[in-house]
Amino acid sequence: MIQLSTREKNILAGAGILVLIFIVVQFVFLRTFDKKNDLERILMVETQTLEKVSQLQKQYLALGMDNKKGIMKTRQRDFTLFSFLDLQASKSGVKENIGYMKPFSQDMENTPYKISTVKLKLVKINLQQFINFIEGVETSKNGVKIVSLSATKVGKKQNMLDVLIETQTLMAKESV
Repeated sequence: MIQLSTREKNILAGAGILVLIFIVVQFVFLRTFDKKNDLERILMVETQTLEKVSQLQKQYLALGMDNKKGIMKTRQRDFTLFSFLDLQASKSGVKENIGYMKPFSQDMENTPYKISTVKLKLVKINLQQFINFIEGVETSKNGVKIVSLSATKVGKKQNMLDVLIETQTLMAKESV
C-alpha cells in the first residue's frame, strides 16, 4: 500500500470533497433550477393559450348572441315558447297526447335577456307524430332548441312512445 503524507491526504480529501460538491451541484441543484425554468416556460405558454381560448370564447359567444338577437327581432312580438310548442303540438297531431307542459325562465346575469324553458311530456304518441313534432320545433325560425330528449316505448305496440322534451330559447327580459 502506498504511504501518503498528511499533506497529501488533506489534498486528496479536499479534491474528493470538491468533486462531491461538483456532482451535487451539477446533478441536484442545476437540474432543479432547469426544471423550475422549464415549468415557468410551460406556465407562461399555457397562460397565453388560456388567454387566447378565453378571447375566442368571448368572440364565439358574441357571434352567437348577435345571431340570437337577429332571431329575436324576426319573431312575432308576442312570441312565447309555451304557445309556440302548443301550436307545434296541434300541427303535428299530438296536442291531445300532452301529459304536461312546465314553463320556467332563468335570467341571464348582466344582460337584458332570459332563457325561457319548457319541459313537455307527450304520452302514447306514434313515431311519425314524434318526428313531425321534433321537425316542427327544430326547423322553425324562432330560435327554439331541444336541449334534452328522452323517449321510451310503451304498451305492446312497439311504435308507441312516451317522450319527455326540454326546449329553450332566448327572450328579452321586458317581455315577461
